[in-house]
Amino acid sequence: MPASLPYAPRRPALVRTCAEMTAIARRAPVATDAIAARAPRGDGSAILALPGVFRTDAQTADLRRLLTALGYLAYGWELGRNFGPTHGLMQGALDRLKALAAAHGQVSVVGFSMGGLFARWLAVQAPALVRQVITVGSPWRAAVHSACVPAPFIKTAYRGQNLGAMAADIEGPLPVPATSLFSRRDGIVAWESCRDPATPESNIEVACPHVLMEKDAEVFRHIAERLAAL
Repeated sequence: MPASLPYAPRRPALVRTCAEMTAIARRAPVATDAIAARAPRGDGSAILALPGVFRTDAQTADLRRLLTALGYLAYGWELGRNFGPTHGLMQGALDRLKALAAAHGQVSVVGFSMGGLFARWLAVQAPALVRQVITVGSPWRAAVHSACVPAPFIKTAYRGQNLGAMAADIEGPLPVPATSLFSRRDGIVAWESCRDPATPESNIEVACPHVLMEKDAEVFRHIAERLAAL
């Protein structure tokens, strides 16, 4: 681990990473109607939901269904599969944000895993367009060194992309309100990298593996509550 890192994350233990593989078999649609019946109503504002690495808008479909039922205008990013911070995807996400903001005013951005890195980056690039950011299992602190795979592999996989530059942009305090959801059961990324130690009130702990966050009722309830708080 480079000595220059101000924070040295500990990668998830192998047993937790293996548990993620078995958790995939338990992944099922979340009961959005039941959550909507008890969650605070939305104000009609726009929400941009961003998928995790190698995932598409299908990952955020359940969340967007819930938010629509609550009265928000929930949108996917419409950029296909998230292959990480390529120039095309970064520019595409920014263009998507600008288009939604032009049509609806400030946009709340919710990102799962890698999508959360995009969400924070959008807030840095265009703070006037972003109402708030909510990240879900997103290792925005020391991102390159926080995944269950070694940093050299990540650097090779993202060679020619902008992960390092994005990571440097998003580690500081955001110019908009931010919430970080994390789980100590996360076996994909270091949970410590998914929270902000400087602002404990901005962190929410949940109790599910990384791969189940996109289908977890507790995660969805917290997102709905934070969106309604502003």
